[in-house]
Amino acid sequence: METALERFYGHRLALPQVVAARLFAQERPPAVLLAPEERKGRYRDLSAFGVPVYASPGLEALEERALFVLSYEEALAPFPEDPGAWRLVLEVGRSYPRGELLDRLLRLGYARDEDYRVLGEVLELSEVRLEFYGEELERLLVGGEARRRHVLLPKPGKAEGFTSRKILHFPGPVYLDTPALAPKELWPLLEGRPWVALGAGVELPPVDLGLKPLPPYRGSLKALERDLGRWLSERKRVHLFVAHARTLEYLKGRLAPFSPLVLERYPAPQGRLALLPGGFEGGAEWGEEVFLTEALVFATGAVRGRLRVGEGLTDPGALSPGDFLIHPDHGIGQYLGLETREVLGARRDYLVLRYRGEGRLYLPVEQLPLLRRHPGTTDDPPELSSLGKNEWQKAKERARKDVEELAGRLLVLQAKRQATPGRAFPPLPEWDPLVEGGFPYELTPDQKRALEEVLRDLEAPHPMDRLVSGDVGFGKTEVALRAAHRVVGHGAQVAFLVPTTLLAEQHGKTFRERFQGLPVRVAVLSRFTPPKEEEAILKGLVEGTVDIVIGTHRLLQPDVAFKDLGLLIVDEEHRFGVAQKERIRELKAQVDTLYLSATPIPRTLYSALVGLKDLSSIQTPPPGRKPIRTFLAPYDPLLVREAILFELERGGKAFYVHDRVASIEGRRRYLEVLVPETRIGVVHGQMPEGLIEETMLLFAEGAYDLLLATTIIEAGLDIPEAGTILIERADRLGLATLYQLRGRVGRREQEAYAYLFHPARLTEAAEKRLHAIADLSDLGSGHLLAEKDMEIRGVGNLLGPEQHGHIRALSLEVYTELLEEAIRKLKGEAREERPHVTVDLALSARLPAEYVPGLEARSRYYSRFAEARSLAEVSRLVRELKERYGPLPEEAENFVNLTRLRLVAQRKGVLSLTEDLTHLMAVFPRWPLDYDARALKALPFRVELTQYPPGFRLEKKALRPRDYPEALMQALYLFADS
Repeated sequence: METALERFYGHRLALPQVVAARLFAQERPPAVLLAPEERKGRYRDLSAFGVPVYASPGLEALEERALFVLSYEEALAPFPEDPGAWRLVLEVGRSYPRGELLDRLLRLGYARDEDYRVLGEVLELSEVRLEFYGEELERLLVGGEARRRHVLLPKPGKAEGFTSRKILHFPGPVYLDTPALAPKELWPLLEGRPWVALGAGVELPPVDLGLKPLPPYRGSLKALERDLGRWLSERKRVHLFVAHARTLEYLKGRLAPFSPLVLERYPAPQGRLALLPGGFEGGAEWGEEVFLTEALVFATGAVRGRLRVGEGLTDPGALSPGDFLIHPDHGIGQYLGLETREVLGARRDYLVLRYRGEGRLYLPVEQLPLLRRHPGTTDDPPELSSLGKNEWQKAKERARKDVEELAGRLLVLQAKRQATPGRAFPPLPEWDPLVEGGFPYELTPDQKRALEEVLRDLEAPHPMDRLVSGDVGFGKTEVALRAAHRVVGHGAQVAFLVPTTLLAEQHGKTFRERFQGLPVRVAVLSRFTPPKEEEAILKGLVEGTVDIVIGTHRLLQPDVAFKDLGLLIVDEEHRFGVAQKERIRELKAQVDTLYLSATPIPRTLYSALVGLKDLSSIQTPPPGRKPIRTFLAPYDPLLVREAILFELERGGKAFYVHDRVASIEGRRRYLEVLVPETRIGVVHGQMPEGLIEETMLLFAEGAYDLLLATTIIEAGLDIPEAGTILIERADRLGLATLYQLRGRVGRREQEAYAYLFHPARLTEAAEKRLHAIADLSDLGSGHLLAEKDMEIRGVGNLLGPEQHGHIRALSLEVYTELLEEAIRKLKGEAREERPHVTVDLALSARLPAEYVPGLEARSRYYSRFAEARSLAEVSRLVRELKERYGPLPEEAENFVNLTRLRLVAQRKGVLSLTEDLTHLMAVFPRWPLDYDARALKALPFRVELTQYPPGFRLEKKALRPRDYPEALMQALYLFADS
């Protein structure tokens, strides 16, 4: 085989990926391989070829003689012009004069005492310990282990404002995987360097290496065995790279007749088959060698699509073109994009909003805080308002009248509830703590608050009627369990009604474990309960020997009677039928009732209804719970296989959603070929209910690794070991369904994964819906989907169906504001409105397209700056901008300073900040003003107070326009907060 790789420089090679990896591994270090982000991972196992490799290298890898693998984005990442100044190489035996060493640490962002300490001849910094003899480094420990050498990098957050690019600091020839996807900014940076194109996309002469690419086996191991027999009889070295330990064990057994060797490193001996570690793809015969991969053996050979990772934004509501926005005066418009305009010499970006009849409104980005989001989408758009026709104000007025009636009714209902006599369950100091010790975690603040509210209701002498809402797995059951414990302590009984048999079994197991050792008898009544045991339970309920019964709708049958029912707990009431709900109403007339719901209540509505309806909302995740990482991709068999095996190898289980009953058996056969290492169970809605529950129970107990199901698993299944869900044709499912399905995973402290597969071409609406769910990776972000869900399905359960029309016309948020206003008015409470600050200064302030490229990105940043509620949040955003795009240009600096000025002015209660030819003016709502007179006089510019309008005038003389925000902030800091 050719080893002098220079002959390939300046050429294009069309190779299977495993051969490209083998070829690059022959390169003399240092050398660089660049690939799209989604393909970079395929080169992570280059060390199987016996070469040192750095994937995603940083400052620590400079000067290393190794092979470097970077994504195209990483190659263009900002990097220091002088990297040596941003790293400190520590080597045993070298001298480090004390003063110089401490100076270097300071430049890297480490402060003495805060980040490191010096104890005589020892310096300790985090997990690094340096022991000196005089100035010589005698001993170096990292994480308790002795090292000869260590590279200390800057303190996180210190390195910013870099002006160079990473690729310029990693020398050697460059190999480009899929050069068609290389960004155009990369090409000038490669000038003068030898490079090789691995794939099409550039006009270069091809080179024929004389290899024979192999077609995929599509899971046909018989065909593989036939080929292996031929190659080994020809004395070829056969290398089969395997990505998963489970597959390695499976293939060792299946290919045992060929006596495979399990090796850590390439190559295989002549005439032998070797199984090696490596997540490569493709396969080929190349001279005396054969290269095979797990992907080639099991996948179908479909072209891999681009994988999009949900960004997990802290602002899933960030702005993007096509969104619907609500202006307080003009109503609902659709955001089309940004337009830069110059007014009186100042360049600003304006939001372009489209209204009915193609009306257009151009709004300066500084007015973004005035706007509200409407959760409509392009497949369910709201009706746009008309500009200049006053329709929006009329719709608000109609809703206001109805809302006042509703608020009155709610107040009357609340008063009636307070007047109805009921049974009180006061605290039991000796009994209450007995169950608390069995809870292995600290209650979250929301759980604690919900529990306090529930116990307070139980202590009151009138019936409880409370709804506890919160995302799946956020601890509603613990609240219910402690409430049940209190009621049982008073000698009364508890009925816990759940929608599925499996949930009844799971809750039964939890309650029995927690009440173990206490004189509490817990029983479960469901289709799994044997007839004799059922008879004994029914008798025990009548006689009072059963304290807590957990069951499905079986509990609502006429033959179920209680000796002394004190508390009814209902889980997911909306999943019961009309007749069952009627029976629940009969039962709850005399007893305390606690409803649990995994459909979160939107925060705004929750705060408006507190005090009128008994609601508790749990929105903080349990400690240690991680967000679910969500991926979007065209369907890819290899990705499906990788995702399932990754989950099984870390000891978990996986769900696979195929929402077509007619073809689900065919999909099972397909998966058995694609992932033969797994045990697959199947459930769908046309199976008998008993078989569904039995299969789910077997899955929960470990009889199956993978559950292939329709959307029937959307609710009522709590399997902590399930860490991955794969959803086929996610584009066909609604937002709320996708959110609930994704909630099936991620109950453990391990990170969970959701894969949403879609066709290569998507409608705009479907794409937006999928991106919305991918970006909502924040735990507890269900309240954002709940807003949309409530607008679609109405708020019948909470407010009554007649309010739905107003919510559709105005949006839930605007409607909720009107409701809150009406309730305050009836209660005689004043509402403190914090006015919007008008900032009108002739200053060029924007995020230029040359700095933040792409309309989506600029819209998102404008939205995030508008949402910022503190100067610290603004600073975080600035740091993110600098790390991503480099130092701020002047116009961006001005925009940031105006954002800071707006926040300070808001805190001080300022109405407007404007200017004339000679002065900057601040207007406050009232006189007199509370301020520091002496400090105001000491400012380096003249400030005079004005009584009409109340405020001050600041002289512009000697100030440049870019200094205006800073000067105004200095003056405003001397006034009292409003």
